[in-house]
Amino acid sequence: MIAIAGLTWLCRSDPGTNFLQSDKRADWIFFPAAVEVKARGVANLDTLFRRDFTVQRPVPRTLLTVRAAKQIQLTINDRKVELVPNHNWKDAFTVEISGFLQDGPNRIEARVFNDNGPPALWLSLTADRLSLRSDHNWIASFAGSAWRGATLAASPRFPGRGNSIDSSERTISSLTKVWPLWLLFGAVALVFCVGGNWWLNRHPTNVNWMTVIIVFSFAGLWLILYWHNARILPALVGFDASHHLNYVKYLQEYHRLPLPTQGMEMFHPPLYYLISAVALSIFNLTTADPSAILLLRALTMLFGIAQFLLVFATLRLIFPDRPSLQLIGGGLAAFLPMQLYMSHYPTNETLAALLVSASLYFALRMAKTGATTWKGYCVVGLLIGAALLAKASAVLVVPFIVLALARQLAIEGASFTKWAGTLGSMLLIATLLCGWHYVRVSRYGSPLVGGWDPVNGVFWWQDDGYHTVSYFARFGESLVRPLFSATASFFDGLYSTFWGDGLCSGVSDLFVRPPWNYHLMCAGYLLSVVPALLLLVGMITSLWHLFRELRTDIFVFVGLSLAVAAALVYYNLKVPCYGSAKAFYGLSALVPLGFFAATGWNVVTDGRKWSQLPIAILLAVWAMNSYGSFWIYDPVAQHVITAMHLSVAKKPEAALAEAKKAVAADSSNAAARIALATTLYDAEQASEALEQAERATELAPLDGATHLELGTLLFKQKKLESAIEEARLAVAYAPENTHAHLLLLVSLFYHNEDPVDLAREALAVSPYDAEIHHLLGVALARKGESIEAFHQVTYYVLIRPDRAEARSELHRALLALINSSDAATLLHQAASSIPDSTVALDELAWVFATHPNDELRDGHEAVRMAEHACTLTKRSNPLLLATLASAYAETGNFSEAINAIQESISKARSSSDKDAIALDEKLLGFFQSNKPIRQDPNSR
Repeated sequence: MIAIAGLTWLCRSDPGTNFLQSDKRADWIFFPAAVEVKARGVANLDTLFRRDFTVQRPVPRTLLTVRAAKQIQLTINDRKVELVPNHNWKDAFTVEISGFLQDGPNRIEARVFNDNGPPALWLSLTADRLSLRSDHNWIASFAGSAWRGATLAASPRFPGRGNSIDSSERTISSLTKVWPLWLLFGAVALVFCVGGNWWLNRHPTNVNWMTVIIVFSFAGLWLILYWHNARILPALVGFDASHHLNYVKYLQEYHRLPLPTQGMEMFHPPLYYLISAVALSIFNLTTADPSAILLLRALTMLFGIAQFLLVFATLRLIFPDRPSLQLIGGGLAAFLPMQLYMSHYPTNETLAALLVSASLYFALRMAKTGATTWKGYCVVGLLIGAALLAKASAVLVVPFIVLALARQLAIEGASFTKWAGTLGSMLLIATLLCGWHYVRVSRYGSPLVGGWDPVNGVFWWQDDGYHTVSYFARFGESLVRPLFSATASFFDGLYSTFWGDGLCSGVSDLFVRPPWNYHLMCAGYLLSVVPALLLLVGMITSLWHLFRELRTDIFVFVGLSLAVAAALVYYNLKVPCYGSAKAFYGLSALVPLGFFAATGWNVVTDGRKWSQLPIAILLAVWAMNSYGSFWIYDPVAQHVITAMHLSVAKKPEAALAEAKKAVAADSSNAAARIALATTLYDAEQASEALEQAERATELAPLDGATHLELGTLLFKQKKLESAIEEARLAVAYAPENTHAHLLLLVSLFYHNEDPVDLAREALAVSPYDAEIHHLLGVALARKGESIEAFHQVTYYVLIRPDRAEARSELHRALLALINSSDAATLLHQAASSIPDSTVALDELAWVFATHPNDELRDGHEAVRMAEHACTLTKRSNPLLLATLASAYAETGNFSEAINAIQESISKARSSSDKDAIALDEKLLGFFQSNKPIRQDPNSR
């Protein structure tokens, strides 16, 4: 109940949680851009929402209530509506607006800004005989894009044609391809179940030992899978694999632990990375060696094997005379897809889960047997400490182990000395083992630092950037379109990553996804309904038993599972992106999952052999299908993916060799031809590359990727007319492919054609693409539309603030306004609708404050813009403070100018910015002499 109350408060009241709470008076709406899974930098982009409506007669009292994620500028009939600033964007503004309305046509516009999610609007306008609400009848333009009908935020989002995560695999279509293999699996399962039962009846055998042999044979199958896949799987495949390797690399190179600010994954506790670094060093390997990834994969594979063996051992402890239950739970753990695919990658998840499972096993063993020795508690303390030194999420198991063992001590009537010597020793050992790490990172604000925390120096967000109640209430897309079904709902994301690699190991483009057997995997989502129902029945049954009788093992399993579930929901609320809905974050709950599967089997079959056989066959088919899903056998896919990874790694000769192998394996495969064309061009064989690209379009004339590859090669060879033709086909067949749009725009631009309208259409697909904004700005400047050009280049700077050429382009766009014949008017028009870029605000404010021409200076406008820029940066940037001081000086307020420049000097000195200090001291001399600054921007 406490967890539910806390999560509810986050959703309703916490401004740091991007949750759009429902309100029946109106709907949250946003711009319908294409779904993307690439990480985006923080940039305060805006969407303009518009609604035209008619008022038939005077309205005496009209109330407008509005919320916006997260800032809003509102106008009605081109008149600004003043809204009182609100500290929490989730709270609604209510204003009386009858004075803004007019008889006949009216227009309401809301410009909404958001820096870590899509701008969203909620609006309700009510009066006698007049009602207006935000819904699908509004239109919207995102950062200067073409206009589109607004979309309800509560509606699911799906990738369209050409999207980098749009998969052709569907569960039913995959089933039509794999059903013969399923029949074979079923026949094998039938022979195994019936034949095994017959053999056991004819040859009395120790069933317990037979069960042990079967479970250890599962370990043998894992080793065979590793041996087969080891050299086929590309090196850097896996969730954040490169970042995990960077952590290991840092340890090997510097022989010290990194700080959370030194990399994406550097906030993690170090145990896994220390083990990996030591293992590589023993064999004289570094992360750059091809054999290193094989060794690291072997480690995670061994961790995975050890974990499902621990699940089996725990079930033997709980069900000592029920080998069938032990086999059901252990088999589920062994063939669980998220276990199989995660054990192929360098990751700390499997080690942390293994240590949590070991902690559970030894704690339950003491609780079940009553053997509460000091040594046993020390072992559990070591395991808990090691688990917390592997991953912070292991903390979820600690309270349940402590309560379980405390209950055992209470039942025994243990003395205070025994409590201190056992439970106290366990907690002390765990704290000593891992506490130093959490003390070390707590100086960054919290001992539990995450990848989303600003302290790591990387500011990012991903689609969808927000969540709604409906996102947590829907389910079903993973049973139809499982890959990346996390775009539909939270539970689809969990189901697709639990029963398969639904996020394709974290890739942002399916062209480089791991070469799994996706038809087997996708059809397997339907088959996984059987074990999923067993888990659900087992969970419900366990809850029922827990309410009837407090059993230690059930309490621990149910409590840990609910804690993991609450943590998954919390993480998805704090990091509202599709990539957060990953079931393997709960891998540490594998022991409870095995228990629930065994309990579900026990309830459903209830000892009835007529029901045991079909369910056992279905489970065996599921296990074989799960194992087969990750047995790499598609030669085309494996060679294409390897070629693409090698190409990215700047190894053209090796990439070309792999691409040739892909074409040799299937000469009619268009993807293989594309890979060959790409690698041939990288190997400086342009004519041969063009031939292969042309062949790809012949093989797949309706595939936008083939036309994109051919068009790209034609553009590189300066055959612009042909490139434009192919680019148009690529856009037509793959309308959500940003690269296709860019190719068309660039080709048109260099062919001296007007790409402005098509660029706005491209922005409607991908409004966060900096290159499209850049190209649109340049094209507008070429047409003489200097204000729009300035705004588009400002968006370019907003999205890519690290690019020096972006700032230079912005300065040139500003000079175009300044040097125009109607400069004063254009500058004020640009200032009235400028995007929220501190760089652009600073540039324009400096012109208003310091330009030599009296007609172009406007001190009050300079102060407004400079103050806004300083507010956006929380007055931390000395150069922005210097501009603010110059603006104050222009208005004659030299006392405020001196205060601002002294604040700037203080900030510059604290950051040792010598250039800023020199500038500030020079400006301070002017202000102390009551002189404003004058500077020609053409010389800046």
